[in-house]
Amino acid sequence: MNHAVMRIIVSLMLAAASMDAVSEPLSAQAQQLFVRATQSAKLSADTEMIPTKDGRSFFLVREPQALKGKPHKWIVSLHGSNGFATRDLEIWGGFLKGRDLGIISLQWWFGGGEKTEDYYSPFDIYRELDLLMRSMGIKPGDAMLEGFSRGSANIYAIAALDINKGQHYFSLFVANSGRASLDYPPTRAVETGRFGDMPYKGSRWITSCGERDTHPDRDGCPGMRHTGEWLKRLGGDVAFAIEDRNEGHGAFHRNPQNANRALDWFVRNPE
Repeated sequence: MNHAVMRIIVSLMLAAASMDAVSEPLSAQAQQLFVRATQSAKLSADTEMIPTKDGRSFFLVREPQALKGKPHKWIVSLHGSNGFATRDLEIWGGFLKGRDLGIISLQWWFGGGEKTEDYYSPFDIYRELDLLMRSMGIKPGDAMLEGFSRGSANIYAIAALDINKGQHYFSLFVANSGRASLDYPPTRAVETGRFGDMPYKGSRWITSCGERDTHPDRDGCPGMRHTGEWLKRLGGDVAFAIEDRNEGHGAFHRNPQNANRALDWFVRNPE
């Protein structure tokens, strides 16, 4: 076990011991999940592990050391199916070098199967994000939410929550290779008016896809074009669509130009 992982495990023990009465300690299942996650990717020594308030999972947080306690922007990311926050953080790491950006990655898969109950729902995700981001003092508009694949399929309800019932943390949403499916109940709730007639009014989006995606209507460019039109119909502003002709699933990160284009836009276009 490397020193970075050992440091995080110690942080885990201290965090669990110091949480207030509203919190629950990290469960044995979540501890096992954390160990699995650290086996899938390397963690840098400046990564902090923070248990979710319900004790079922954890966040990984990395903040620019020179800016701790000072205002800066944040990326919040949701991994894809059967994913780990550790790997998500590792993928993002190269894009954050030289940028005054912190990152929060939620382990929202519980490490079991593929059923809905094996993941946090969008409502659970937003509850946990709100509790963490509020405690960290992150201000409205200072964060960007990116979801990959299954993570992308879940951000549409999360965005509606943040815009209509939440703290307006996110000034940009990045839908990365995962269309808005109206067969998914949380997204259908957005479509049917649970969050108002124009639930995305004032929100800003980037969609991303690869033309070689093996599921074009779900995760590829046809699906993401459909999603872009749907977002506009519900009041969203799609700043631009990334369509990579040479890449497949995960084109956003696989071609560095794509992720860097989105980050440049996020930093240069404050809400």
